Amino acid sequence: MKKTLLFSIFMGIILFGMAQTVVFSDNFDSYTVGSYLAQSNSAWTTWFNQPGSNEDGIITDAQAASVPNSLLVSGNTDQVYPFGNYTTGHYTVTFNMYIPSSGNGAYFNIQHVMLQQYCFECYFYNNGSGYLMVGGSNHTFTYPSNSWFPVVMDVDMDQDEASLSINNVVVHTWPFHYTVDATTGGANQLAGIDLYAGAPNNASGTYYVDDFTVTEVSAAQIGQFVVNPETLSANLEPETSATLNLNFNNPGTGSTDYKIITTYDIPNPDTTSTGMIGLSWWHQSVNAYGFNNASQYDLAAGFPSELMQDHIGKTLRIITIPLNDSINGAKIRVYAMGKQFPMDGPGEMIYEQSFTPVLGWNYVALNEPVVIDGGDLWIGVWIDQPAAAFPFYADSVLSNNYSSWFKNSSSSTWQPSNGMKDILIEGWIDGTPITPWLSVNPEEGSIAASGNQTIAVTVNSNGMNNDETRTAKLNCYSNSFDNPKVVVPVSLSTTEVSVNEHNQIVVTLYPNPATEYLNLSADLIQRVEIYNMAGQKVLDNTCNDSHVVIPTGNLTAGTYMVTVTTDSGKTTKKVVVR
Repeated sequence: MKKTLLFSIFMGIILFGMAQTVVFSDNFDSYTVGSYLAQSNSAWTTWFNQPGSNEDGIITDAQAASVPNSLLVSGNTDQVYPFGNYTTGHYTVTFNMYIPSSGNGAYFNIQHVMLQQYCFECYFYNNGSGYLMVGGSNHTFTYPSNSWFPVVMDVDMDQDEASLSINNVVVHTWPFHYTVDATTGGANQLAGIDLYAGAPNNASGTYYVDDFTVTEVSAAQIGQFVVNPETLSANLEPETSATLNLNFNNPGTGSTDYKIITTYDIPNPDTTSTGMIGLSWWHQSVNAYGFNNASQYDLAAGFPSELMQDHIGKTLRIITIPLNDSINGAKIRVYAMGKQFPMDGPGEMIYEQSFTPVLGWNYVALNEPVVIDGGDLWIGVWIDQPAAAFPFYADSVLSNNYSSWFKNSSSSTWQPSNGMKDILIEGWIDGTPITPWLSVNPEEGSIAASGNQTIAVTVNSNGMNNDETRTAKLNCYSNSFDNPKVVVPVSLSTTEVSVNEHNQIVVTLYPNPATEYLNLSADLIQRVEIYNMAGQKVLDNTCNDSHVVIPTGNLTAGTYMVTVTTDSGKTTKKVVVR
């Protein structure tokens, strides 16, 4: 075994005197030799989020900068540490490397957006030389092979400045928003580091890493996202409207961007045809794609909520996809929305159906059509292809960030398949749309640090019948790392007008708040209904008395709407149960 304690002093010197906080540190010494890193510590992951797989690095004591252990990166290792999508603040990322001259070298990268946008790539030959790729240029350096040496990445997002030092020498300094290939278009965001078993000339690298540390030199300005209330509800007479307030608060130190997407609950869609409409991004110039090895994978294209507003209430009925080569099996799949900030591909799978693939166009009619609810709609196909097949098509352009996504079936992570351009897949919808009954203003914006935003949520009961309830959801997305999505249920119910407009409906309700019992008194009570704030009916009693006692001990603490029907009409009151 070769073990050395070099460079631990250097790590302290370079940051001495700065106000700093260690965000994360791992010297790999607390793990069992031979164990997988991400399987041992959930702060780490792998490229396809598969701890314990061959992507996961191995803990070893064959080399160590600080005894006894280090991380071995070799073979298929693709070790990822996600920083947390920092967009402000000043950070340093430091670690020690050991690259044996008997191997092919080494490689690592820093990413602006995980799995999508690289900040830079760093390649090491096995002879003590290497190069940094950033901004479309290469910057060479040297390092001592067969010895431990320090790597220091300095990122100041507030000043948009970055630098990389190898073995105590600054290789290059550049604006941090640069990408590997360009000086424009990059995100000023620190997303993650990828310790990949690569090397120059597409070789497989072998190296060791020790004493990995992420330090906050100056505090990041981090936005937060707090939404209240948790639910919204209204009880209206038919053909009326009301405005409810939703509050967004940002108690953080940086700004927070938000966007609201409204989705409707439509249990009984109107299937009356208004004409079949196709959804696709593809154009005309297409090429066939596939893989040399037998593979199973998913392809998907998305259609943002802005395009679906005129189709709310219709249903997705057919998915079509052309196939160029014979394949072993296929399934069409439908997905819900992703996180949105940033848009990161399909969300949860909500529908799947196998079909027998044929060459040429495959028209798959859904056994259970999927309702268009107003959110993003993602359609896709799972393919099981044999070796050396080129089964699917994509055209020569990339329309937008929705039009081409790929996922290996062994992974839980989608990636934008920019190299394939627009995936050739179509969805066909038909039916009669609903008239949206809910509007939000503003739908998107930014909240300053320590600020707040009041959202006006307007509901209307146009076209509703007496005693009808409608429900929807406000999907509130933000770029807050800790709270990227909050779903606020909205309930709208109607109360019929009194049969005698000259009689005032008088109902006495006590105690309020209630604990064990709720007393109701009126001229003649015929029915008592209680709804929670999500619009769900939790009690329905038919009676014929002027005084009714309702037990409340089995109700969850909270606010309820009590609708009382009397011989003079109907009224609704709010009650709190403790």
